[in-house]
Amino acid sequence: MTIKVPGGRTLTLATVGALAASLLAVGGVATASSAEQVTACVNKKSRYVRIVNTTTPCRKTETRMVIGGGGGTSTTTVVEGQKGDTGAQGPKGDTGLQGAPGPRGKQGLPGKNGVDGKNGIDGKDGKDGLPGKDGKNGEDGKNGKDGIDGKDGKDGLPGKDGKNGEDGKNGLPGKDGKDGIDGKNGKDGLPGKDGRNGLDGKDGKDGKDGSGATYTTYTRSSSFSNSGSASCSTGDLAVGGGFTISKGSSVLSSAPSGSASWSVSAEKDGYGSASGTVYVVCLKKS
Repeated sequence: MTIKVPGGRTLTLATVGALAASLLAVGGVATASSAEQVTACVNKKSRYVRIVNTTTPCRKTETRMVIGGGGGTSTTTVVEGQKGDTGAQGPKGDTGLQGAPGPRGKQGLPGKNGVDGKNGIDGKDGKDGLPGKDGKNGEDGKNGKDGIDGKDGKDGLPGKDGKNGEDGKNGLPGKDGKDGIDGKNGKDGLPGKDGRNGLDGKDGKDGKDGSGATYTTYTRSSSFSNSGSASCSTGDLAVGGGFTISKGSSVLSSAPSGSASWSVSAEKDGYGSASGTVYVVCLKKS
């Protein structure tokens, strides 16, 4: 089946048995479902063909048409009607709401100064007014500030020498003054330097021969701090002694202590303790 539409275009609808093929239209595609008869709605403006059921009404903008059935091919011509007159203009719509105010514009440049006006005519002199009443007495002014001190005057001339005064009488003898407070003890003096070694003693005279006893000597030692002693064995005699001390110390005494010991005392030159070793030479009778 062939459909001719305005504009010189032809649409063909082919039917096979009880089924209809697709119907191509201007601007779209429609499908027919009846082989005998096809109902369509054609848009008056776009000429779009819409296939509908036989009971479906067309829209106001469409023209209803029925395409004849049969097993062959038939041609149906759709003629577009004349264009209608333009309708009257509708009433004017209501005024819309006022829009929001626009942003504030920038301040304009200052205008130029205007031309100075001419001086006006001088007015006539007015009449003299009545004399005013006497004003009240003003308050006393405040005291002014002190003036600056004047400069010192020049020295006067020296006066003449006075006469010599007479000698005064002798005064009474004064009372005895109180005894003064005892002075504080002075600081200890620095320790004196070690004395020189004494001269060797003269050789003693030879002693008398003994009774044949045998004597032997030996040495004992002991460490000390500030003072200490070294002793012989019981029954032996101390016949001599000595010491060694640390640097910066002074010996106060070095002497026998009893018949079998030797003692030494020392002090540090400054702070601390004097350390050293004391020795004793012992005599043993065999």
